[in-house]
Order: sequence, then structure tokens, then C-alpha cells
Amino acid sequence: MILLADSGSTKCTWIADDGLRTYEIRTHGINAVQYSDVQIRSILDELPDFGALHGIRFYGAGCGASFPEASQRLRRELERRFGISDITIESDLTAAARALWGDGEGIACILGTGSNSCHCRNGVILNQVPPLGYILGDEGSGSALGRALLNGLFKGHIPLREEFLAESRLTYEEIISRVYREPSANRFLASLAPFVHSRMECPEIREMVSQTFREFARRNLKRYPAGLTVACLGGIAAHFEQPLREALADEGLRVGTIVESPAEGLIRYHHGEANYGTEFGIR
Repeated sequence: MILLADSGSTKCTWIADDGLRTYEIRTHGINAVQYSDVQIRSILDELPDFGALHGIRFYGAGCGASFPEASQRLRRELERRFGISDITIESDLTAAARALWGDGEGIACILGTGSNSCHCRNGVILNQVPPLGYILGDEGSGSALGRALLNGLFKGHIPLREEFLAESRLTYEEIISRVYREPSANRFLASLAPFVHSRMECPEIREMVSQTFREFARRNLKRYPAGLTVACLGGIAAHFEQPLREALADEGLRVGTIVESPAEGLIRYHHGEANYGTEFGIR
């Protein structure tokens, strides 16, 4: 049995698959760069006994070739927890590339708490525009939507300020503290995305969402070769699928599949069913 893991900053999805049955479990996300050995160990110890494992394929934020020391620490903890050495650790963007495109070629995107993208072929990242995080970048993400919402509310561009304060039970002072003085400001900003989604009938909100996705296209996707199809995964991509498709189309981009989770695609990839990228109109 192979254990697959796809981890963002907020949650990690663990998929145990033996070719006949699939088990899926969620834990808190593991960011190998940000978390100590003790924190990683605490999360891994929450997992059940999956039985006889033949290998682990871990994909996560703060993992892969760009973070060798963090990846090695995570490997040690996985070996300790499961007692096997057949472990590969890759970035969450590699997971998106393989889940969305298999051995095809296209642009793979993650739109969740943060955002990321790459040009990929055969499950390998060929080029990546750096996301730069929620302060300098992460266009199109949940944190970008939350940031734009608060800016619009308090500068008077979005006429829902009192409604938002009443529903969120937050004060202006508390919001400033959560963003500037407390940890995980990106997660706090992304937590405001459900309010945005529930007010899409408001013209100012809908325009804000469209502008956020257009910025994602202009600053990231248009840096890749023209003519490639764009495929996306993540909670923001899935829950805002229609405005996302419209915004990318307005920017002249061809959009393929949009899914919330990479689970199904990763299972297919690791079972050798790697031609499915052609289903999405890849050239």
C-alpha cells in the first residue's frame, strides 16, 4: 500500500491506496520549513496504523528540492513514525502538476490560502513564477481576497462594512491586531473568503473577486508560454470556479479542469495512469 500526502499550510490530506480501496484522512497541515520536529511529530502521531506500507509520497508546502534541510527533517519523522525508508518528498506544486496534468503539458495552479503556479510537462516543473507570499504576492488566493475585502470595506469601496462587522463579531482594532500583531495573518485573511463567497450578488464584491483573479493571470500566468491550457486546484479555485473561469477567459487564457483536491489525480498518477492530461485539451 502506498501512502500519499498532500499538505498545504492549513490542512494535510493523507490517502492510503492499495489499488482496490482508498482511505482518506485529514490532519493539520505540515509546513516543514515553519514547523519544528516536535510539531511535525505531534501531527504524525495523530495518524492511525495504515497497515503494511510499501512507500510514502509526501507533497507539501515548504518541501522539495528548494528546502533540502526541512525535507530531510520531515523524512526522519516519517521514517520514525512508519518504519519504512521508501519515502519521497516533493513540493505541493509538484503535486498539482502531477494531479492536474499527468504526463501532459500545461499550466498548473494552486489557489487556496496562498497561490502558486507553474509550467509543467510529464509531472516535472519546467518554470515557476515565484508566488512571493501574502505580503508581496499570492494574487488570486484566499488571503488576497481577504486583504482586498478589508481594504474595500474600510476605505468605503464595498458598502458592507457594518454587515461584515456584525457577522464576524470583529472590531476594527481586532482586525488590525490579527493582521499586524498576531501570527498566521495569511490564514486569518483567507478565513474571510466564505463571507466574500456569500456576497457575490453584491456588484462591488463580484468586481473585487474578478479583479483579484485577473491580477493572478496578469502577474503570473501570462509569464508562461502562450497557448497552454490552465488547470487549477484548491478551495478558492473550486468555490469561485465561475468567476475564476470568466476572469481567466477575459485575459485570453484557455481554462481546463478546476478541482478542489489533487487526491484523485495523484492516485491515478501513482498508478501509472499518466495520460489523463489529454482529457483537458492539452496540446
